[in-house]
Amino acid sequence: MSRWTPQPWQQDRWQQVRAAHAGGRLAHALLLAGPRAAGADHFATGLAAFLLCEAAEAGRKPCGECRSCVQLGAGTQPNLMRLAPAEDKRDIAIDDVRDLIDRLHLSSHYGQAKIAIVSPADALNASGANALLKTIEEPPPATHLLFVAERWRALPATLRSRCQILRFAPPRLWAPEGEGASEWSRALADAAGGKLQALRIAHGLKRDTAQQGLETWLHTATGWLRALAAPGGGTPPPAGLGADAVARLCDDALEALRALERNGNPSLLVESIIIRLAQRG
Repeated sequence: MSRWTPQPWQQDRWQQVRAAHAGGRLAHALLLAGPRAAGADHFATGLAAFLLCEAAEAGRKPCGECRSCVQLGAGTQPNLMRLAPAEDKRDIAIDDVRDLIDRLHLSSHYGQAKIAIVSPADALNASGANALLKTIEEPPPATHLLFVAERWRALPATLRSRCQILRFAPPRLWAPEGEGASEWSRALADAAGGKLQALRIAHGLKRDTAQQGLETWLHTATGWLRALAAPGGGTPPPAGLGADAVARLCDDALEALRALERNGNPSLLVESIIIRLAQRG
């Protein structure tokens, strides 16, 4: 298992893109659409790792060990490009879009594919989206553009219509089970109620247990968000826990899951979430 392994609720989409790639049917432009809690950014990076991995066996990709995977983990993979707004800017600058287009038309390193992740793609203004249309229609060989967007319908129809759209939903149909999940649910309720006694669950955690527990929390928090968005449609969060705090919990759980993939300390990751939630910091 590599750090880019898709989340449990993303497995259907993962099998879909792998099968499309094996059959030579993977679109050059994909629009990964869904709320932040669905983890489409993580999926995009995993797909890039898969497409760039140099492992001989397709079933091992992304292997996490080859030259490409090591470079990707270090942030030095020359064939992966990312496009996002500059710090403190809302839109992606047109000059940055043009620079990306120029880089995509250069020869790749090692004869690999070239991947561009545009996230959040809904930060593209009309000029930036229009500038990308020709590249989407006539991409350089072995080039893939991955657009990640929460507000994907805000993208120009001219861009959306040229992409294969993969919809991502939060883990509402997938749910952890068993006594362990119940224990983590009780700890989350304690933390939401401001009780630091929930910290007991973090003592001596192993990675697999922490992953299962964090997935339980993410599933619960996304359910709370849905209930807040549509009262009566599900179990609401504990009293006093507003939408901002619940959204922060979703983000924290997702980031902790990613940190686990980077060999983060399970106990410290869980403790930090409990303290932040209990203190609303």
